Amino acid sequence: MNNTNSTAHQKDVTLKTFWRDNEHFADLFNATVFNGRQVLKPDKLTEMDTDVSATIQSKSYNESITRNRDVVKKMSDGVEFNILGLEIQDRTHYAMPLRTMTYDALGYIKEYNDIKKQHKLNKDSFSSPEEFLSGIDKSDRFHPIITLVLYYGDSLWDGPSCLADMMVSMPDNIKAYFSDYKLNLVQILDSDKYTFYNEDVRDVFNIVRNIYNDDFESIYREYESRNVDIDVMELICSITSVPKLMDLCTDNEQGGTVNMCEAMKRFQAECESKGMKEGIEQSNIHAIISMLEFGITKEQILTKYTKEDLERAEAAIADNN
Repeated sequence: MNNTNSTAHQKDVTLKTFWRDNEHFADLFNATVFNGRQVLKPDKLTEMDTDVSATIQSKSYNESITRNRDVVKKMSDGVEFNILGLEIQDRTHYAMPLRTMTYDALGYIKEYNDIKKQHKLNKDSFSSPEEFLSGIDKSDRFHPIITLVLYYGDSLWDGPSCLADMMVSMPDNIKAYFSDYKLNLVQILDSDKYTFYNEDVRDVFNIVRNIYNDDFESIYREYESRNVDIDVMELICSITSVPKLMDLCTDNEQGGTVNMCEAMKRFQAECESKGMKEGIEQSNIHAIISMLEFGITKEQILTKYTKEDLERAEAAIADNN
């Protein structure tokens, strides 16, 4: 596995591990899907198999479709339950409504096949030809599936938000009968409209959003007097792809937490220093190019600039020719 794939895999594992925590999962859904209402209870959530592969059967053929979801939970509500799926995206996916619709459909097909299988094992007799044809009782019921897409990219989602967005232009008489499929989409970049009650979840959304927006002042104000959990900081560094920030945080670790304010001040100072250095280097290159164009010798140039600056200027000239 090369470094790029290894980093992507580690990020994937870090994200899934964080959201598999029932406290984190419940707060995410309650704040975004249920508009702040505390519908999901962490102690009522249980992990489910992320494999939603299923076989679609007909008289002429059987087709097996293999799919795996990121995180799936079952919410118990008395004797019944609901199924909640979370898909995590770092980039816009232009077929995401179709993709999530497929995941949900496969979940229903899987439950349908399980019900049929149970009837066979029980050697149940059907009361009508229609039940026999369907393989299930008229009274059999499925469990609802809700899928949430969490997009943590550093730019706003510019893809479809429903299945209709993926279609060609439809006249009203067609649109009236079209079965649409809505995408439950949450974007970190515009997440300030949500109210999160879990501190870890709130920290992830707030800090990542402010880093993306270069809003260091908001981070200083929020975290001047409190630290951030080291595991949460690891997730933030993974999402933002800023490993250097993790090094700065580790230097400030205090009993499993980090001084976020101090780490961000050092990070911002390093960014500004790097930007100033790059600006100076670019200015030197432009000056050397002008000197060469006026016939000033390399020996004379090296009395004022470094050999590396001269080589960069010569490379820039070669690229433009």
